[in-house]
Amino acid sequence: MGASQGLSLIESLLLHGWSWKSLGAVLGLCCGILSPLFGAILTALSWLEGPRWHGFNLQRDGTVLLFLTTAFLIFGAHCLDLIDKDNTKRVQKVN
Repeated sequence: MGASQGLSLIESLLLHGWSWKSLGAVLGLCCGILSPLFGAILTALSWLEGPRWHGFNLQRDGTVLLFLTTAFLIFGAHCLDLIDKDNTKRVQKVN
């Protein structure tokens, strides 16, 4: 077993410099990229198969994913701004 045998996932992430801000930035930006792709695929499927397919509302779900793109990107950018703000405070504290 490794050196981090007794560490939980959160403790391991904190040990490697991850915080909720960095996780939020990664989640927001990745979902901001993937959301419009899946939204476009679901919308195109709804054009071919109809608005409902095997109990799923393709048209509604595709539209929701397309609109969530902006929210995800704003959240990811906000987390990046918080990280940058913390880094500038840390640099000013050292100087």
